[in-house]
Amino acid sequence: MTTIEAPTKACHNCRRQRLRCDRSYPHCNKCIAAGKECLGYGKLFRWTGAVASRGKLAGRTSSAPVDDSTRPNARSRLTPPASTPSHSPSSLHGSGRESPFYPRPRDEPPLADQHGTVASTADLAPEDAQLITRPRSTDNSSVSSPWVLVDPLFQDLEPSNRYYLSYSLTWETVTQRLCKDLVSQDHPDRNPFRTLLPLTRAHPLLQHIIVAASAAHMSNLVRASHVYSNDANQLLGTSEAEEASARAYRDALVAKHKALSLMRDAVRDVDSTGGDVILAAALFFINVELIESGKHGWKAHLEGAGRIMSLLQPALPGNEALRDYMLSDCFVYFILGSAFMPAAAFDTGSFFQPSQIPSILGRAAANSYLCCPPEILAILHAASQLSNASTDAHSDDEIRAAGLALIQRAQAFDINAWANDVRNISYLQDAPIQSRIHAGSAHRLAACLYILQAIPSLSEMKGHDEVAESLSRDIFKHLSSIPDDDPNFKATTWPTFIVGAEATGRARREWVMNRLRRLVVSCPWGFLYTAMDTLQVIWSLDGQNKGTRGWVQTLKDPKLNFLIV
Repeated sequence: MTTIEAPTKACHNCRRQRLRCDRSYPHCNKCIAAGKECLGYGKLFRWTGAVASRGKLAGRTSSAPVDDSTRPNARSRLTPPASTPSHSPSSLHGSGRESPFYPRPRDEPPLADQHGTVASTADLAPEDAQLITRPRSTDNSSVSSPWVLVDPLFQDLEPSNRYYLSYSLTWETVTQRLCKDLVSQDHPDRNPFRTLLPLTRAHPLLQHIIVAASAAHMSNLVRASHVYSNDANQLLGTSEAEEASARAYRDALVAKHKALSLMRDAVRDVDSTGGDVILAAALFFINVELIESGKHGWKAHLEGAGRIMSLLQPALPGNEALRDYMLSDCFVYFILGSAFMPAAAFDTGSFFQPSQIPSILGRAAANSYLCCPPEILAILHAASQLSNASTDAHSDDEIRAAGLALIQRAQAFDINAWANDVRNISYLQDAPIQSRIHAGSAHRLAACLYILQAIPSLSEMKGHDEVAESLSRDIFKHLSSIPDDDPNFKATTWPTFIVGAEATGRARREWVMNRLRRLVVSCPWGFLYTAMDTLQVIWSLDGQNKGTRGWVQTLKDPKLNFLIV
């Protein structure tokens, strides 16, 4: 019987990550435990078009693309009709201009550049499809192979799924992509959500729900870029934009339906699928609902995520960061959802404990997309509980005193120290501290304004209206200090909504609506449209007899049931 000699070197995965390999044959057990495909110990083939994930070449492809001169008809297929102005390849990769859209077969996904503009794949041959598009080579030398090999991780996927996974998780085009929206600072090897990509091959559930989120995101991006863009040279017509948006949305619905079916099977046997995989899927189900509209459906998925959290085993080595961010996002959704929900609306059981808020949120606070101190979120959750407190169990004076104490806690919090804490993290040395201070301050002031309006007994406080006006004025000041191109601009949705709900003058309301429209272009999530519609509902109450009922109590109507993050 032939004996197999033990490997003398670490597997390719462990060598690349500088880990101590257990040298198991034929596959490393450390890779299997981490949910990764072990690349083994033999000769490693490097595929044309691979993207470097670290080092000086991070985000760049490993070799030149296929020269179009080897395929005479390839360039003519992508050339716009004579009636359409021609565009250089650079317009598809990184320029501020948008490319035209051309019809394509229904089984092929639309291609969008980093600004959401859709390009044609109508006439591409099957062998032309790649995971990531790249600019044409300026080198005149020919390439012997007439096609580019696809990364083995994606070779068995449908073209549309392959493209949407690339859209959400790859690093080559970092602007207006899904994973960029999930953290404050998007770094190729520090965004834990990017580590989900290798798991999609082994877990179809994860693959389909990420495809659903990516397709819905693209649908909104094309729509927002066309409706709210200030580019006078926009080349995408209304009907073409609507068609591209609708096609991506249909792809999202199909993938979402498949993911729902797979989720039913997964929750029946959590151990075989893996708790982290199911929790990631549940989190992306919530994200899909938020990308679509932020209405109703998110609550059931959040309650399901809470139940999965209670079943989790200790995180495997290497998965701690992803686990921390997933738990943090679930708690953030729970806290912000509770702010406008009646007391009995959440069936959370013991899954979300207030005592866990600071520790869980603190582990991911440095690069959280929300850019809000965990202490302020804890105060906000306590205020939402006071808002729902029964006057039978507590006197108005007790509730009022507790509310004032929360406002004092929020005002005493040191935002500057919190914002500068990111300097202690090596990969966040270049984080914009000033905009972080402004975003954190806006959240703190918005929490104080929420407390004033959410606790009915505080409306009787002397100088209530003057305090609310002062808070609103300061919120506008901080929000105005964060430019649209700042990475923390997307973190200002919640304080923008709160100050908008409080706004009474026409100028302020128009300012808020304009900012929300710009936020849609920057971060095309559907809950922003819901926020704009909800503000119109609040403002329409001005001419009606509202009595003592504030706008926070109005938003707790079960018919609304929305989430603003």
